[in-house]
Amino acid sequence: MNILDSVGSPADVKKLDRGQLDELASRIRERIVSVVLTNGGHLSSNLGAVEIVIAMHRVFDCPKDKFIFDVGHQCYAHKLLTGRNRDFDTLRKRGGISGFPQREESVYDCADTGHASTSISLLCGLSRVCPDSKVVALIGDGALTGGLAYEGLNDLVSLGGNAIVIINDNGMSISRNVGLVPGVLDGLKRDPKHAKSSLGALGLDYIYVDRGHDIGALCSALRRAGKAARPCIVHVSTVKGKGYGPAEEDSERYHGYSHSALAEPTLSDVFGAALSKLADRNDDVYAVTAAMKGGTGLAEFAKKHPDRFFDVGIAEAHAVCMSSGLALGGKKPYVAIYSTFLQRAYDQIVHDVCINDLPVTFCADRAGVVSGDGPTHQGVYDISFLRELPNIAILCPKDAEELEAAIEWSVSFGHPLEIRYPKGGVPAAYDRHTPVTVGKWDFDPDEVLLADKIVLACGAQSCAEAASAVDSLRKKGEKVAFVNARFAKPLDTELLDLIDDRFVLTVEDGVVDGGFGEAVRNYYARRDSDIFPKVKVIGYADGLYPMGEVAEIQKYCKTDRTAIVRALDDEA
Repeated sequence: MNILDSVGSPADVKKLDRGQLDELASRIRERIVSVVLTNGGHLSSNLGAVEIVIAMHRVFDCPKDKFIFDVGHQCYAHKLLTGRNRDFDTLRKRGGISGFPQREESVYDCADTGHASTSISLLCGLSRVCPDSKVVALIGDGALTGGLAYEGLNDLVSLGGNAIVIINDNGMSISRNVGLVPGVLDGLKRDPKHAKSSLGALGLDYIYVDRGHDIGALCSALRRAGKAARPCIVHVSTVKGKGYGPAEEDSERYHGYSHSALAEPTLSDVFGAALSKLADRNDDVYAVTAAMKGGTGLAEFAKKHPDRFFDVGIAEAHAVCMSSGLALGGKKPYVAIYSTFLQRAYDQIVHDVCINDLPVTFCADRAGVVSGDGPTHQGVYDISFLRELPNIAILCPKDAEELEAAIEWSVSFGHPLEIRYPKGGVPAAYDRHTPVTVGKWDFDPDEVLLADKIVLACGAQSCAEAASAVDSLRKKGEKVAFVNARFAKPLDTELLDLIDDRFVLTVEDGVVDGGFGEAVRNYYARRDSDIFPKVKVIGYADGLYPMGEVAEIQKYCKTDRTAIVRALDDEA
């Protein structure tokens, strides 16, 4: 019998002998590799943390003791040891096991997490109100490059002995760690006695585990940490991707593994190539990212223009504020950050970029809905939280060719700008491409003048669905116009004024509240006119959206082609 199949709860881990624990680790790795290579997910980060998680469950008593997984992408072994092995084949699928901790999924998950550097702050709160529980935060895998982690560490010294921070030190984020922090960690490892003495003067205990895949050594360290009278840091040296050769050799590629290879270049690739070509001709073009060089498509730029490329680690707020400094110095910075992580830098976008009206361009990858990762990674909020800010424009290219054109145009735009596009590739909505001009949409004027209904689609995913819906209705003889409303801000008010009292349907790759459709409605409500079109809005409602493939999420949320056709038919 596979030993993993005999483990239904953490209590079963405590019953195993030492040799069985090593076998359990091997079986957990086999299970993770098999499922992730089929479903996609976080592979190398989880493989490197297997023994740490086994030791946590061996020593402590979860769920009485609270386990917090920073970022959340190191939790697969935890899920397998807490009764979810049988359903693990459904990982990241609609209605299945989440790739991140989720409280509604299991009592063993004490916090829903999916973004970096939050665990120590969560620990500080939980440890204060759960004095009879050990609160254990597993951080590392790059999360110590985020500023919030240090805000938590600053507060950690005021806690009691129930607070334990495990640093999984594998030298990596998604890409290799950069900056001061890796050097500090290396220094601690070179002289752990000095580290223990130095941190002791600050009110912290420190334990270093050199053999981070030795379950016995880990258990011994965690037992010592559990007996400490003050907060304890357990520093563990591990290998990212441990036990699976390809992931050990290329842990960045296998960090977030996708089982499907796209034949066409992704929009991330298109962006990266376009920006690199722009930098070939313009020495003022700089690129900045937050530990996402590969994911944002900037590997080529970094190789060709290393003196103008900056990876600041998982530190989005710093990336934006630093880019403001570049712009103040006369440069043209492009900040490539996933939509869901851009919200982590909101104050800097407001205070340092928009108020100063600086020409910083935010290249928001993974905009719209994304497959697999669930609610913590949906890129549907940025239009709403940026549209209200001064000076910024929001450009949503419909396809690869328009994204390339947007990058070319953006270099001459002297104000804050967001260019947003989804993960992967999208089918072209149609072949027409007009020059990018701020606040001007792409449409056929005659088509709009003759139409009974006008569809305003904002975003690549929405354009693809809306164009297909409009095409099907035209074949039935209906007079429906399609407009690529590529600027969510500013609006093309000249076009809006032409629509008079006809029916308008807006479709967007974002939330309805505060979004593009609401902006259209508000424009008509404030306009000095007695003629108002009827405006209906399709987008993502207030709430969380299910895990699944993009098409499944669109169908569930009624933002797909079928929902668009139905909305237009309702006005027939």
